[in-house]
Amino acid sequence: MKPLLFIFFFISIALSMKSHADYLQGCDDPEYHQYIEQRFEYFESRNRRLLNDTLRDYELSLSVNSSVYLVIINLSRHIKYSAQFEPIETVKLKIGRAFEHAKEMSREQQIAGDVYDGFSTENHYIDIARAWIAYREGDINGVSEELHNAINDVDSALLGAFGPDFDLVRQFYRDGYIEQVVAYIKKTESFWSGKRPDALRSAWLDMIEAGCKIQFDSVDVIKAEQLGVSAINAEEALGVN
Repeated sequence: MKPLLFIFFFISIALSMKSHADYLQGCDDPEYHQYIEQRFEYFESRNRRLLNDTLRDYELSLSVNSSVYLVIINLSRHIKYSAQFEPIETVKLKIGRAFEHAKEMSREQQIAGDVYDGFSTENHYIDIARAWIAYREGDINGVSEELHNAINDVDSALLGAFGPDFDLVRQFYRDGYIEQVVAYIKKTESFWSGKRPDALRSAWLDMIEAGCKIQFDSVDVIKAEQLGVSAINAEEALGVN
């Protein structure tokens, strides 16, 4: 099954089960807390797998002499996972390597990259990696600064379509840094727009106000409705009606 079809299939199943899945105790419902813990475990497992998958993609692009631009794309995707699990010095070396690759690009390649999106997506991933480093070093102000940098003046078709990275935001919110997370969510309005992003932002802000645990995923639109903290029509918002 193609990924996009699978997503719509999953959402359709979740919506069809809605009447049987409402959480009677709202955000304090133990069943919802158990569900969230399972989701956190899933995200960590997925990211550890992607750490290896993206490293393989980067090393493959090097071995077959791919364009420097593709090498940078693959390395920047890997770095955001590396920053979560690998030694900090290793992550810093990989960030430095990304800029070394950039210096290898010809003037024509640099212009082509700038015309495409100014390397916004790659810079986003690197700033997210720096935010993870600050988080792991206990520098909360540094986390906020790097998260701001990651979505400041974004000009990326990819991020505009699929949204920015929320892995660190998920952890940051879980640790209680509500104000910083709200600022990040609201800042995404500058480049991530449309019915789905608007619905997600609205659901997240409603859930935050209600003190709910959040996974920062598309399913939160459905969960916010099931928890009784949002009046958003999930089917309409996610385009599956």
